[in-house]
Amino acid sequence: MSLPSRFSLSIFWLLLCLVLPVRAADAPTVSEAEAQSILRQVADLYGAKDFAKAKELLQPLADKNEPYAALALGLMAARGEGGPQDLKAAESWWKKASEAGNPQAQFNLGYLYFKGALGTQDLKKTRELWSKAAGIGHVDALYGMGVLYMGGGGGEKNIAAGLKSFEAAAAKGHPLADYDLGQIYLNGHGVKKDVKKGREHLKKAAAKGMPEAKKALAALDSGKKPAASGQKKAAQQKKAEQKKTAKEKPAASAPEKTTGQKPAMNWGTLPNE
Repeated sequence: MSLPSRFSLSIFWLLLCLVLPVRAADAPTVSEAEAQSILRQVADLYGAKDFAKAKELLQPLADKNEPYAALALGLMAARGEGGPQDLKAAESWWKKASEAGNPQAQFNLGYLYFKGALGTQDLKKTRELWSKAAGIGHVDALYGMGVLYMGGGGGEKNIAAGLKSFEAAAAKGHPLADYDLGQIYLNGHGVKKDVKKGREHLKKAAAKGMPEAKKALAALDSGKKPAASGQKKAAQQKKAEQKKTAKEKPAASAPEKTTGQKPAMNWGTLPNE
């Protein structure tokens, strides 16, 4: 399966962050100073690819509801580090971190359900989790919510909310949010067509290094109409969800097998795909 770039960030970088995430009311019994000391050791072990020892140190912290530890164990399970890839284990650890208020875990867990990586796509769960992460300001969750809102994935279609989510993600530097906003305004998708505003967003996406935005600008300058790929993917998500619902109803013949479409994010790839 494919995973988003921020999903596959190095745990070495992740564990060097000194600001611990928001925790639930039943916070872990381990002190922050102790947790940070252990996480620094884990970062060194991870950098040395000693995954077994890293997991050994992380396990007690995660059992005490330390969200970064649970997040890291989920990442290692999902990426097959220190053992075979185990997405069910990743789900379990990310649930623990999500319940403690960790936005990255909420995003990762939502993506598993979005992709149907565990067997069944569940855009409703994805929407619930990404909504929480977006509320804390997680940039990929903000972008993902924009895609879901625009296509009606996991709930009602809401163009205004989708635009707001894309704008928030773009303000935080998400190039694909600017790209999709550019396409939305160029094509008049749910808004009044505005070529000037569309071009401005494409320029921002191009400045952030997105090659598709540069191609879209070139096509615009040559008089060709760029394809609104982001919105097409959103429509495909809605269609996939409708097919999944139809599959659960009795029918004379087997319905078409559905596959989830991913938002137009910058995705990384896990091993053993």
